[in-house]
Amino acid sequence: MTTPITTEESAQLLADALAVVRQQAALMRRALETPGKLMDALKCSSTLVSELRTGSLSPKQYYELYMAVFDALRHLSAYLRESHPVNHLADLYELVQYAGNIVPRLYLMITVGTVYMGIEDAPVKEIMKDMMEMSRGVQHPMRGLFLRYYLSGQSRDYLPTGSGDGPEGNLQDSISFVLTNFVEMNKLWVRLQHQGHSRERDKRTQERKELQLLVGYNLERLSQLVDLEAYKNGVLGSLLEQVVQCRDVLAQEYLLEVITQVFPDEFHLHTLDQFLSATARLNPNVNVKAIVIGIMDRLSNYAAREAVSESLEEKQRKELDAALKMLDKMKLSKESSPPPPIDKENNPPKTLADDVPKENGHSEEPDEAGDSAKSPVELEKKAVTVSVEGKPRGIPEDVRLYEIFYDQVVKLVNSRRWRLGLSGGKAQNLLIQDITALLVSLANLALNIYPERLDYVDQVLSYTNQKVTEMANSPDLHSPACQKSILSLLQAPVKSYISLFTIFALPNYLPLLHGQTYPTRRAVAGSVIQTILKNSIKITQPEHAEGILELVEVLIKEGAQQQVGYPGSGRRGREMETEETVEEQGWLARMVHLLYNENNDVQFKLIQITAKVFAEGGDRIKYTTPAIITSSVKLSRRYKSQEHTSETWQTMSTSLYRFMLQTLKALYSRVGCADLCLRLFVFCGQVADQNGFEEVAYEYFAQAFAIYEEAISDSRAQFQAVCVIASALHSTRNFGKENYDTLITKCALHGSKLLKKPDQCRAVYLASHLWWATEIPARNEDDKTPLYRDGKRVLECLQRALRVADACMDTAVSVELFVEILNRYVYYFDRQNEAVTVKYLNGLIELIHSNSHNNPESSATEGPRKHFERTLEYIRSREFDGVVLDIK
Repeated sequence: MTTPITTEESAQLLADALAVVRQQAALMRRALETPGKLMDALKCSSTLVSELRTGSLSPKQYYELYMAVFDALRHLSAYLRESHPVNHLADLYELVQYAGNIVPRLYLMITVGTVYMGIEDAPVKEIMKDMMEMSRGVQHPMRGLFLRYYLSGQSRDYLPTGSGDGPEGNLQDSISFVLTNFVEMNKLWVRLQHQGHSRERDKRTQERKELQLLVGYNLERLSQLVDLEAYKNGVLGSLLEQVVQCRDVLAQEYLLEVITQVFPDEFHLHTLDQFLSATARLNPNVNVKAIVIGIMDRLSNYAAREAVSESLEEKQRKELDAALKMLDKMKLSKESSPPPPIDKENNPPKTLADDVPKENGHSEEPDEAGDSAKSPVELEKKAVTVSVEGKPRGIPEDVRLYEIFYDQVVKLVNSRRWRLGLSGGKAQNLLIQDITALLVSLANLALNIYPERLDYVDQVLSYTNQKVTEMANSPDLHSPACQKSILSLLQAPVKSYISLFTIFALPNYLPLLHGQTYPTRRAVAGSVIQTILKNSIKITQPEHAEGILELVEVLIKEGAQQQVGYPGSGRRGREMETEETVEEQGWLARMVHLLYNENNDVQFKLIQITAKVFAEGGDRIKYTTPAIITSSVKLSRRYKSQEHTSETWQTMSTSLYRFMLQTLKALYSRVGCADLCLRLFVFCGQVADQNGFEEVAYEYFAQAFAIYEEAISDSRAQFQAVCVIASALHSTRNFGKENYDTLITKCALHGSKLLKKPDQCRAVYLASHLWWATEIPARNEDDKTPLYRDGKRVLECLQRALRVADACMDTAVSVELFVEILNRYVYYFDRQNEAVTVKYLNGLIELIHSNSHNNPESSATEGPRKHFERTLEYIRSREFDGVVLDIK
């Protein structure tokens, strides 16, 4: 047995061979340029071609050598073409066949013969036959492959395309020539696998992959010669027969992929049955899934490109009609008696023949009554089917593309399992990830070509659900490839349909979705809600809201991480949310604002349905409740706008406010979030007051005070809460005097009890505004509008704030508070509060001057000093009578 050469040795062999080729090529060109030296040139060309006789190079190295020889022979071909008929090509064609070795003999024969084919009146047919027969003399796989590749490339531009029967040949001769060359090259390519030692099998497989383009080149040339009739009636059969008979896995996979890619889509449409039937006869280890997916995806993309352009409104109308038809069909099936249970072991999977109309538009069952006995839904279905067929998408009406592929997928799954059991485990079983990948392509095909046929997509979903259920205990079901395919299948309708609500007309969508793992369901829910937000899809019906919430249910309830707490801790087991989860809750909150129906009662129902589902999310309601409250507030204003046109607006408003109250109480009791709840209660109280519901508004403010007293303990948070409540109460207008006094007194009292003196002071002087309401132009209020004002209580608040400020130990803080209080005095004096007189302004200004002079200047006192100067400048600009600004 010969010892395999090393890499270094093969590299040296290549370098030596290239050196010989370059040397002989230079001598050949010199001889061609010298008159009468053609024989010397042919000898040089024979010598350089002889280097291709080697069998010690790898495919890549042999290809490099082949290209060097090819470049040299191009010069010879150009010379022979120009020198004819001085050096007659017929004579030279005979002459070169006397070369000693077969490899240079055939290369020179092909070089001269292909040039001869381009000459007028040449016996092209005879030359083609002669070259093809002579090429059989080289049976070494690699040498033979490159020789026939050279033959195919050189003859490419000279193959006859006419229809005559003379010696010049015709198109059929060219097709036979290319087809024969392909068959012979494939045999050589397959034979390469069986040479050498068995331990080098992987190496030979890799070498074959490097050579596969040589074989595929013939199919590309063939696709340029044949028309549909020739392809359908002869060429495809010969190709498939060769592919099936070779029984080689690599060859069958590659060649079928090339056939799929190089021939036009129209050819595949008319020969689909023939192509797919061949896949059932392939080597059991062939990856048929990839082949079928390839042809499905190609035809699907073709249909999408060739589809007749339709307006968005037209597409949406057709989609809606299809969805309504599907829903009616579901309703009828529910009303009819349930079918007997199916024995899965004894009955094959349901195919298109069971529920898809036949070519004549009817099912297999006899229709004795005719169309007159059909239901309106069935008549509508028939009408829609006809209209769909009349609107082509590049697919001939007689080609039932989806049905063909669905039946093929079902047969493929069943036959592979049967062959696995029969062959003792030698056949490659279709794994669940392969099945789901096939079904993804099938669903995309149905969505692209038959968008109005929802039953097609639903059938794919049903079959997928069946297979997933059967493989429930298989580890392959949870493989990344399988989960990715299922996710793609579930996302396909979401991305394809114009209206997201069309999904609800697919009976098998939700069952399939609910059976998937958390990551898959979460990804689908994310796609759904992102589609809604991106396209601003309005959710107008309660049924739609329920369906959407069921689709995104996983985002509402699942995925929280449990935080481990210490025994006895108050919040043990509180859920922790990741950043991704918080972002998803934000999506849900944004979706709430897309709930919209012009009917207020329906809108209320939409909000209630959403809030009920959100309530199942545990602590996550803290992210979604504000959106629910905001939408409810908008609705309350809509009810108010119907005050004079609706008799029930007050009752419905009361129900709405009660719903909002219960929602906020649930948020506070279950999650806490005291600051958020307080602000929302205050917000709702303001709106209720604006709409004229005094008792409701009072209850909201009372709840806000209760939260303040129970849960807000941080001094800064307390100050902020008092400010929020005071600001809201100041804008209220519809409280009775008793209720209003109770609320504002409570607010001022809480402000006066704050921990820090500066906070106390500021809260008290801010509370003074509660006894001095001001006009709000947005509500059409002016100077003549009667407003609640009590100057004495205002003055009491300011005096109390002044005492608190004077009690501060930090002089700089005390001065700053004096200046702030002075600003309030100026505000009320300017607003003509009779209780605030010049005496109080002068006294406070003198007090500030005194405190400022008695304390040395520092960085701490710089701010209050400038603030005081700006205040004095403003008072000076107002020219108040009796106010003394400069203290001597």
